[in-house]
Amino acid sequence: MNITFQGGAQEVGRSCIFVENKDTKIVLDAGVHLGAPIENRYPQTLSEAPDAVVLTHAHLDHSGHAPAFIKKYKCPIYATPVTQDMTELLVFDYLRLGKSSEESPYEAEDVQAMRSYAVDVQFRVPLDVANGQMILYRSGHLLGSAMVWLELDGHTILYTGDVNARHTRTLHHADYNTLPAETVIIESTYGAPNDRLANLKKTEKEFALAIKDTLTRQGKVIIPAFSAGRSQQAMLSIEAYMRSGFLPEVPVYIDGMIRKMNEIYKLYWEWLRPEIRRQIRYTKRSPWETEMFHEVTSSERDEFINSKQPAIVITTSGMVQGGPVLRYLQELGDDDRNLICLTGYMVKGTRGRALQEGERVLEIDGEKVDINAKVHHFEFSAHADQAGLLRILSEIEGVKRVIVVHGEKEKAFAFSKRVKELKDVETFVPSVGETIPL
Repeated sequence: MNITFQGGAQEVGRSCIFVENKDTKIVLDAGVHLGAPIENRYPQTLSEAPDAVVLTHAHLDHSGHAPAFIKKYKCPIYATPVTQDMTELLVFDYLRLGKSSEESPYEAEDVQAMRSYAVDVQFRVPLDVANGQMILYRSGHLLGSAMVWLELDGHTILYTGDVNARHTRTLHHADYNTLPAETVIIESTYGAPNDRLANLKKTEKEFALAIKDTLTRQGKVIIPAFSAGRSQQAMLSIEAYMRSGFLPEVPVYIDGMIRKMNEIYKLYWEWLRPEIRRQIRYTKRSPWETEMFHEVTSSERDEFINSKQPAIVITTSGMVQGGPVLRYLQELGDDDRNLICLTGYMVKGTRGRALQEGERVLEIDGEKVDINAKVHHFEFSAHADQAGLLRILSEIEGVKRVIVVHGEKEKAFAFSKRVKELKDVETFVPSVGETIPL
């Protein structure tokens, strides 16, 4: 049995793992690298046609290349129903926002065709896949996100995908109570020793304080956020602090793909935390449909931009790579009364990462844009930090080897080193294109 890393090794982006033996060939995730040049954006070419593709969740770094595989190989694609619907929405948006000069490996009709090959999977329900068995477990990262447990020829593998070890406002943390696994493939986005994520309540309080300070000086708050996951978390946090009276009641605008994603959150309300399930069940409204939030169309953006009153906008994209946020930065980024809130992990090579690291001149649509607004980074991240990742590993029985992926090189090696110090197991930090024989 071989495991080949077609992408997502010593990097964050284009996650894609090819698991194969003589009878079975399975692709785990098929993502794009949003911060990479076109030649490194997509996974490397598979050596053989897969029997199946399995998606852990819908974020583009795990799902954005799936239509290309389905187009080429016409194999079944396994995922939770939530992940399938979110993936379709996000990939259509990715195509729409793509630069015309870039050659995409698929088109809109290929995205639509994915429906014909989709297989719905529920958590904790064993399923035969090719010549093996698969079980998906809740990963806590995003609505419908999963860890993948595989048994092939008697060998067991657990692939965590993106995994979260703490509760959020919308989801419970990962389902640690999984079956034993000899090989664990685990992410390392926050795998370094100094990657200690603060308590979410503390992060939310700091978030609210920064917003309050901005609104008090009559500024505007721009929150670039992933349309799936981070936006819903930010919306619930702002709503809670406004209802408590801590934040003044100002308009909160919702722009971009967030509006459609909120509809998916309502559609799959049974996948959310019990408190939200009860609210939606008894009121027939989701917490993202309250009078506090105002959905913005493209023609209404000028109203927000030209208003002299303090206000908040939550908009795509989370890494400031495209979407409405670019217009807001062009028009409002030079005003030092305003605030830009980054809310999650920023991949190297993205504008969001540049802002996080102190860059204050961005190139947008071929023009230099000065950023005089304050920039704060708040870790609403739904990834586990090193302590959380170790806690997850400690709950898995029978581990013989740990393969560390989905992390910048130094973080992946730091986490691998720590695992080796604590557990009597083999550890690997593969590079893109490397094959590890089991």
